[in-house]
Amino acid sequence: MFLFQLPEVVLYHIMSYLEYKSLSRLSQVCKTIYHFANRDAVWRKIAKELINTGITRQGADVYPHIPLKDRVKVSQNWCHGICRKEVMLKWRINLLPWIQLDGDVLYLSQAADIGAYHLRPDTGKLQRSPMALFSGHLEDVCRFAVTDTHLVSGGSDGKILVHHRRNGFSMEYSGHNQEVNCLDCRGGLIVSGSRDRTARIWTLSSNCPRDTIPMNDRVWSVAISPTQSSFVTGTACCANFSPLRIWDVERCELLCCLGSEFRRGAGVLDIVYESPVQLLTCGYDTYIRSWDLRLSPRKCVMEWEEPHDSALYCIQTDGNHMIASGSSYYGVIRTWDKRQTRCLESRLVCHGDNNQSYVCESDHCCGESQCCSYYYELWWFWLVWTLIIILMCCCVSQHRRYKQSFQQQRRQNEINLIVYREAHNNTQHLPLYLRFLPDYMLPTYEEVVDSTATPPPPYSPPPVSLSVHPAP
Repeated sequence: MFLFQLPEVVLYHIMSYLEYKSLSRLSQVCKTIYHFANRDAVWRKIAKELINTGITRQGADVYPHIPLKDRVKVSQNWCHGICRKEVMLKWRINLLPWIQLDGDVLYLSQAADIGAYHLRPDTGKLQRSPMALFSGHLEDVCRFAVTDTHLVSGGSDGKILVHHRRNGFSMEYSGHNQEVNCLDCRGGLIVSGSRDRTARIWTLSSNCPRDTIPMNDRVWSVAISPTQSSFVTGTACCANFSPLRIWDVERCELLCCLGSEFRRGAGVLDIVYESPVQLLTCGYDTYIRSWDLRLSPRKCVMEWEEPHDSALYCIQTDGNHMIASGSSYYGVIRTWDKRQTRCLESRLVCHGDNNQSYVCESDHCCGESQCCSYYYELWWFWLVWTLIIILMCCCVSQHRRYKQSFQQQRRQNEINLIVYREAHNNTQHLPLYLRFLPDYMLPTYEEVVDSTATPPPPYSPPPVSLSVHPAP
């Protein structure tokens, strides 16, 4: 009996024990096994254990139009750092943008405007010109949120703008006295936080704040619960209370505080809800923390530390095992696996001969087909040291030349001083009545040194005498 003659239920059970490498090799046996092994049902168990495959913790598929086998391949490339660098979009404004991808549209803030760029499904590239432009702020956009029908943005001018994504209609909300650092929008409810130390609750039907909550500290981040019954605020942690606090939406009362060991100044810069009872936070103290509201709120469930001790400005999750964080260390974006304490290992893709690429597990590419583990194996390392040595030799040579010139001048001054003293001592043997005559008095040594040298007289040839001899 052949393998493909077994019932499908038995085949599914057999293939569930295979890892992704063995399953890929099995699909190369024959066409029948190939078509069967490419089904999403075969790869679902493997995809759920990997990162960034679109399978959430509850088992929902976020990207059903993409085969699971391809997503597993992309996930492995992410884990091993295998990628292709490509410039998706360029702009002239020297500001770090806030971006959000909604389906096949990328929303990107550029100074006081927000552009919507269409992502082409065939090429995977963005259009150069935006398909829509949302403007209205007088200063830079600090944060925005995208819903099914609206785009809500907060700017440094203290205003909140609600744009309709279909007809382009916009409404202005005014209430904050300073810049709006953060906001979130869910189901017609808007929560904003500002530098004026207040958090305000708004609705899409009115441009006046429904409630205002004094925070006694600058508000850096807010997040509304998926149940829309509560929201979380993250402050700058400059006061003597926890920067993470959960508030009731209807009564505007404090429900609980999260954490008790925050250092002063360890502000919370971003908050993301994974479920109604689980959320992720990050901030200035270089930590990503996972909180479970069903457990004790005084301590987080797990935390991950940024390797370069830099502030974490934003985080995002795939709803399962992966976390992506953006840090202030040269804008580095890191991927994390929640089941590990360190960030995922990244590998460098190097370009060799004939546009062939090879992967380096170290930090540097060296030559055309090899990797370098240490700096002294790199050609530019020796070039830099050669230039440094040449400059040092030039400096030493110039220093010796100036030193010899100074020593010669000093020796000549000593000789002149000795000669002057000898000449001054010889004037003591003159008669007394001749010592006070101007012609016999020597000038001071300073006058002799400071006086300009007298040039020698011009050369004149000796006179020629002519003698006339008488003729014989």
